[in-house]
Amino acid sequence: MAVSEAQMAVRCAGESSDESVLPKTGLQFPTARGLCGPVTRARQSRSLAIYSSVVVLAIGLITVSSRPSVEALALGLIVPGGGFLIWASPGNPMQVLAISFFAVSLLVFLVSVAIWFATGNILIPMVVWLAAGLAAAGSGAVGWVWASESTWQPALHVVPLSSVFVLGLAYGTAVYAGRRGLFRRARLNAYLSSPEAESVAAGKTHDPISDELSKEDLQLMRLLLDRALQPVEAFEGFQWIDQFQTAAVRYQLNFTSYALSIAQAVHLPVFQGYFYTAQANLDRIAQRRHRRRYFYTAQANLAAKQQDHRVWRYWKLENMWENLCVGADPVPRDNIMFTGFLVAQIAFDWGATGTRKYKSPGSLVFEHPSGERFAYSMPALIDILLRGYREAEFGLLACEPNWIYPLCNAISASAIRAYDGANGTVYWDEIEDSFRQSLETEFITTGGQLIPFRSSRTGIAAPPIGGVAMQAFPCLFLNALLPDIAQRQWLVLRHDLSGRNWRRALWPVDVGNYRFSRASSYAATAAAAVELGDSDVAKRLLQFLHEECLLRVSGNVAHRSNASLWAHAVELIARCGRPGALRSLVTEPRKSPASGPFIKDAGYPDVLVAKAINASESLLAILYAGERSGFKALTIGGLAPDQDYIAATGTEHRFRADAAGEARLSARPKMN
Repeated sequence: MAVSEAQMAVRCAGESSDESVLPKTGLQFPTARGLCGPVTRARQSRSLAIYSSVVVLAIGLITVSSRPSVEALALGLIVPGGGFLIWASPGNPMQVLAISFFAVSLLVFLVSVAIWFATGNILIPMVVWLAAGLAAAGSGAVGWVWASESTWQPALHVVPLSSVFVLGLAYGTAVYAGRRGLFRRARLNAYLSSPEAESVAAGKTHDPISDELSKEDLQLMRLLLDRALQPVEAFEGFQWIDQFQTAAVRYQLNFTSYALSIAQAVHLPVFQGYFYTAQANLDRIAQRRHRRRYFYTAQANLAAKQQDHRVWRYWKLENMWENLCVGADPVPRDNIMFTGFLVAQIAFDWGATGTRKYKSPGSLVFEHPSGERFAYSMPALIDILLRGYREAEFGLLACEPNWIYPLCNAISASAIRAYDGANGTVYWDEIEDSFRQSLETEFITTGGQLIPFRSSRTGIAAPPIGGVAMQAFPCLFLNALLPDIAQRQWLVLRHDLSGRNWRRALWPVDVGNYRFSRASSYAATAAAAVELGDSDVAKRLLQFLHEECLLRVSGNVAHRSNASLWAHAVELIARCGRPGALRSLVTEPRKSPASGPFIKDAGYPDVLVAKAINASESLLAILYAGERSGFKALTIGGLAPDQDYIAATGTEHRFRADAAGEARLSARPKMN
C-alpha cells in the first residue's frame, strides 16, 4: 500500500521522553590537602631524586678528573648540550660554534620533549640528552677545539648552578601558583554556594526541545552516514593524518558512532534501518553480496572498522618505545585511547539500540597482517579496564604509555558504567570512590581547573593547552559519572568567562585535522553545554561555528569549510543532544531492541528519518527524501502477526501485518 505524507503514525486498527534531572548535590570543591596530590608529589620527588643523583654523579666526575672530555660529559649530564660550554672559552676561536652547538642541542631536546608529548616516545628525549653529552665529550678528540688550556672553566660552576636556579625557579613558580590557587578555590567555593550559582545551575535550560531532527541535522548526519555505510574495508572521506594524536582515524570512528548513538537515543529510538542490524543478521549480511550502494549498517561498520589493522597498528611502535615491549596486541595495557573509547562506542550503541553485540568470547578480533590474531569480547575488555583501575596508583589509567588524560578516563569510565546499565553489573560502583578521589586530588589544580594530562612516570603536568574546550569537553562525559563535578566545573568555566570574549578563549586549532580553525573547540564546548543544559552558551557557540566555518551543502550532504570530520561528529552530538542525554544513555540504556511498532528498514539515502518514537502504542515518524522525490519503501516491524493497522498521514490507510509481524509500506517523504 502507499501513503503520501511525510509525517506518519502507525497504530493498531481499533484503537516523549523526560529530560534527565541532575541530582541535587553540593557543588563546592573539597578542601585541598596540599598543592598537589600524594601520588603526584611522590612521582615528582622520585624524579627530582633521580636527577639529583645524576647531578651528584656529574660533580663527582668533575672532582676526580680534570680532563676536558670528562668535564664536558659531566656538564652534558646536568643540562642537555651543557658539555659544549666547556669549549666556550673567550680565547677559543671556536667559542661561537661551541655556544651554537649548546643552543642547538637544547632546542633539539625541547623538540624531543614535544615529540614525547605527542607520540609517547620517552626514548627520544633520553637519547638526545645522552647523545649531546657524548658529542660534547668527544669533540676534543676530533680536532675542532683547541687544547685543554682553552676550556672555559667557569662552565663547571655556571652549568650546575644554572640547573639549580632553574629547578628552584620552577619549584617557586609552582608553589606560588598553587598558593594563589588556594585563594582562588576559596573564592570559587563562595561563588558556588551563592544564590547566583544555584540560580544559574537551576535555570540554564529554558528553550523548548524538539524531538525532530532539523533539515540541517539530517544533512550533517548524512556526512557521517556516508562514511559509516561504506564497505568495512573502505575509508573514503576519513582523514588520515597521523595515528598517534587527536587526528587519528580511531577517534573519527569513535565520535561518529557516539553521535549516531545519541541521535538515535534522543530522536530515533524506534528506528533501526541503516543505523543497526540485529546481531543474528550480521553473519548472514556479511556472507552475501548486496546490490545496494551501501553494505551492512552504520554502527556495525564503525565497530568493524576499528578492527582494521590500519587503525590500531600505531600501538606496536608506542608499545616498543614507551613500554620497551615488543607486541602488536593493542588491548592489554596503557592504551585506553583505543580500548576504552572502543568499549564506549559499543556500549553507547547498546544503550541506544538494546542490542548486545560482541558479548560472546572471541567476537572482537584484531588480526595482524602476519596472521597473529588477538581475540576479545566486551566482557573481556571490561575486565581489562577494571583490572587497570584497581591497580592504578594514580587512580586513573594511562591513555597511552605514561600520559594520563582525565578526558580519556571520563570516556572509558562512562563505558564501564554503560556496560553496568546494560547488564545489571555494578563495576562502576566498585571504582567510583577512587576515581572521584583521584580526579579531585591529582587532576584538578588548587585553582579548580582540570589538568589536561599528567605524566604517570614523572608526575609532571602538561601546560594548560587546549583552551576552554579542554575544561569543557570532559564535562560531557563526567555528567554520566559524577554529575556534581561536571556541573561544578561547568559553572566555574562559565563564571571565568563571564564578560569575556568566548572566541578568543577557545583553542584556534582544530584538533581533528590540525588546521587553524576553532571548529572542534566550538563543537566540543557546545556539546558539553547542551549536556549540562546551558542552551544559551550552546546556541552562541554553534552560531560562532556557523559564522566562521560556513556550511556548504552538496547533494543534501553538509560540510563545513576547514573543519575536521571529528568536529562534524561532535557538532552532531551538540545538535542532537539534550540536557542529560548522554547520562540517560549510560545510566538508563535500552534493555532490548524496540518493542511495539518500529521502522525496521528504510533505504539509505532515499529515506532520511527525522523522528521515530513510540507514543501510546503507536509509531510516530517524520520522513524526508534523501535525494529523489517519490514513493519509498519502508518495512515496519514489531507488529502483531496478522493484525490490521492504520497508517495515518492526514488520511488513514489500512494495512495488515504478515505472519512475522511485519508489513512493507510505500511512503512519499517530503523533500529535504
